[in-house]
Amino acid sequence: MSDPVLVVGAGPTGLTAALELSRLGVPVRLTDKREAPATTSRAIGVQARTLELLDQRGLADELVRIGNPGRFGSVYGGGKRVFHLDFAHVDSRYPYILFVSQAETERVLREACAAHGVTPEWNTELVGIQQDTHAHDASPASAVLKGPNGTLERVTVPWLIGAEGAHSLVRTTLDLPYEGHTREESYALGDLKIDGDLPDTDFHIFSSEHGFMGLFPMGGDHFRLIASNPSSQPSRDTEPSLQELQSIYDQRSHIPARFHDLTWSSWFSINSRMVPRLKVGRLFLGGDAAHIHSPAGAQGMNTGIQDMINLSWKLAMVMQGKAAPALLDTYEADRLPVMRDVLSRTDGLTTTIGTENPIVRTLFNHLGPWVVGTDVVQENATSAMSQVALDYRDSPLSESHGHDGSLRAGDRIPDILVRLRTDAAWTETHLHRTLDPSHPTLVVAVTEGGSCSPAVRAAVPQGRLTEIAPPASGDVKRFEAVFGRSGRAILVRPDGYAGLVSPLSSAVDHVRAYRERWFECVKPTRA
Repeated sequence: MSDPVLVVGAGPTGLTAALELSRLGVPVRLTDKREAPATTSRAIGVQARTLELLDQRGLADELVRIGNPGRFGSVYGGGKRVFHLDFAHVDSRYPYILFVSQAETERVLREACAAHGVTPEWNTELVGIQQDTHAHDASPASAVLKGPNGTLERVTVPWLIGAEGAHSLVRTTLDLPYEGHTREESYALGDLKIDGDLPDTDFHIFSSEHGFMGLFPMGGDHFRLIASNPSSQPSRDTEPSLQELQSIYDQRSHIPARFHDLTWSSWFSINSRMVPRLKVGRLFLGGDAAHIHSPAGAQGMNTGIQDMINLSWKLAMVMQGKAAPALLDTYEADRLPVMRDVLSRTDGLTTTIGTENPIVRTLFNHLGPWVVGTDVVQENATSAMSQVALDYRDSPLSESHGHDGSLRAGDRIPDILVRLRTDAAWTETHLHRTLDPSHPTLVVAVTEGGSCSPAVRAAVPQGRLTEIAPPASGDVKRFEAVFGRSGRAILVRPDGYAGLVSPLSSAVDHVRAYRERWFECVKPTRA
């Protein structure tokens, strides 16, 4: 057995990497310099796309059970609600932002890791790394770990994933620039209870001449408050008081409310930064070690989780000899554009909502209802925030042939209702439930009365093909709009995105060529 992959950092990003690799059969060692898991809520928004991916791993139901679905967003300015976002426009079985403490998200991920034999090694700090990129050893990288009693341990590793947060030792050792900027304004945060007419179905954003304020519903009367430009001067020796948070609210909201039962508060500042590379030799970066940005839109934790879902299946295939090492270069090609887009959108949103410029605020308050009230803007805004609109169309892995239907290589596979062929019968189900998050899956979409040919079936290993048809009781037009009317073959990546899209008539040649290019290797690689 090879040395385990070393994952540094047992937050959501590192836990996802450990879970994915271990369930795919790769040995993993997971370390964290903290003494124990954090108990504070921190990141609280889980987006629809993340929930879809967790659902395929059997983890979404527990989070949904304990979380609070925010189905709407109310944005206020000038003493009135300017617009109302409706997440029913999100094309997912999870048309909402799920508000749940990061401590609970981490608990669910830790329990899933434990079920695969991986538990975090707490109070174990990475203090040094080294790699020989020209070595032919199976484990050409090494790390020095400082254990709970202060002893040093040197370990050799085939790969190392740095998921240890914004102060990443992996990133600083590699001397990778953390490009971006720090916003000038300070912020206050508090978890508290509120008596007032603020429905917990909505998150509430207030834009005023005093700056930004947001209230995010944790369920019932429990909310997270975030506000820029607090009245007190932030310091390491103080925390925002209940009285100050109440004063900020009264200053910026026209809705009467009383705060009580403050359970956690903190000052913070916002950085908007990212690295130019995610892979250097045998070392990877992901999560806050690679990108950090405004909490606007609840993007950060979700982006880190999806970083690792993108990377892990590729790393597992390469380590197990099912793909060539070039597949690992697509991690950077896939995720860097996503990170740039998240930084740009969150920074722009923070600037717009928090602006103190009276002209911009006047335009925002008067034009907002007209612009955001349209279905197109509602759909685009909520789909982008929920991350279901994310695509990899420009990825080296994306290969489209023909344009019958809206689905393109690199697109997220939509979770529409379909009929699934099982032996000689058809059963109706959601498309995501037919996909395999452990292997590439060939989805063959046939028209009414059509069928998959033996030659297409033979183009992929047994058990890796799913044949679907329009639903008998559902939206046939939607099926045809996505897949076309002449039949399509889609090679779906384990992370749920289309790698190859081909007409059925030429699918055999296209699928074989694609597999030979990306997924064929004769033995486990050491390169």
